[in-house]
Amino acid sequence: MKILFFTATGNSLAVAKALGGTRLSIPQLITKGIYEIEDEEAIGIIYPIYAGNTPKIVREYLKRAKLTAPYLFAIGTYGNYACQAMTNFKRYAEKCGYHFQYTNTILMVDNYLDLFEINRQIEKIPSKKTDEQLKKIKKDIAARVMYTPGKSLLTEVINLVVKPQVAKFDSGKLAQSYIVTDACVRCGICAKVCPRGNISVKDHVTFSDHCESCYACLHACPKGALHLKHERSAKRWRHPDVTLAEIIEANNVQ
Repeated sequence: MKILFFTATGNSLAVAKALGGTRLSIPQLITKGIYEIEDEEAIGIIYPIYAGNTPKIVREYLKRAKLTAPYLFAIGTYGNYACQAMTNFKRYAEKCGYHFQYTNTILMVDNYLDLFEINRQIEKIPSKKTDEQLKKIKKDIAARVMYTPGKSLLTEVINLVVKPQVAKFDSGKLAQSYIVTDACVRCGICAKVCPRGNISVKDHVTFSDHCESCYACLHACPKGALHLKHERSAKRWRHPDVTLAEIIEANNVQ
């Protein structure tokens, strides 16, 4: 089994590690120009859900990729509402010529600093029952279950409400509004965790116009020197089962 993943703060990588198989970083696959992936058993894609949608970098890879396996699955990690994320993913995948037999979501810590306070999210970890969800998903995949979450009136309404955010995330310009404080020591970690190579660190930190809006740089800064203009939390998050070195290995495209 091969698992293609995209991660910013480690949530999706933690899921990929738990599922086993051979892990392949989507940013690294793009950098190396590897788009043909084959497996005799299964191929999965793991990624964080942004505003009920699939991250731009994942959509771009899927559009160019050639995935060949008897069983295709996708797991979206989220922290509050998944909306119609997997329905949206499956629709997009079909346009790219793929039929994913299994898609599902897994509730984890929400690291969207615009809306959520990280300490409060950490307090909620027991109630999110992430481990129970993961066990169910592993069992489903092993049994080659066919499944996609259903839609409801509530998810349709939420999907419409958050849909305008997708264009904002896709614009590539989000990082240009980030604040770099005097706490910055120009260590370059922000640039190393950026999956788009969007950050340059010389005499100062500069951001280009192809930001993935993943917040990896904000959460990884060891000095807490990167901030949003309006954020709910000064606390940052990285999944405890994932090291900073692993995120750098997955995302560093410099």
